[in-house]
Amino acid sequence: MVIEGNTLMNRVKSSWILPIFALLILMGCKQNVDPSKSETMSDIMVEGQDEITLDEVQRAVSTFNEAMVNPTAELMDKLCADKLTYGHSSGLIQDKAAFIDDIVNGPFDFLTLEAADQTITISGNTAIVRHIFLAKGTNAGEPADVRIGNTQVYQKDQDGALKLLARQAYKLPN
Repeated sequence: MVIEGNTLMNRVKSSWILPIFALLILMGCKQNVDPSKSETMSDIMVEGQDEITLDEVQRAVSTFNEAMVNPTAELMDKLCADKLTYGHSSGLIQDKAAFIDDIVNGPFDFLTLEAADQTITISGNTAIVRHIFLAKGTNAGEPADVRIGNTQVYQKDQDGALKLLARQAYKLPN
């Protein structure tokens, strides 16, 4: 019986050798990663590009809101990132071309627009803006008031311009 127990114990011990050996190899590989080739947030920013400031973001939001009241295709193109994703509170998602066409030629015309209770969070060359989107306008000629929540993401591009990269509106409780 003792011989069988020792044989069983040897099998158990040897069954752990392979997983432990594999773990040690993986740990060794992790240590050999060249840290200079690891991507960090600072690598994502364009070399020589400064972090954005609160003032820059406030101006970008204000300029964008003013442009929504008096939109032109050229101005909106300048203010929006090429990979813009623009989400409406209805669930409609538009890319840059569809958004610009809608704001310039669509049935809704903004008369006034305000960003109430605004907060701004900055991380490197990206800013997250949250506010209550308050607007008066007309929809197909009929008066319309808008009160929705809004989250926007602005990012500094290679030329140093702050552009709207993403926007998602959401319905607020009554």
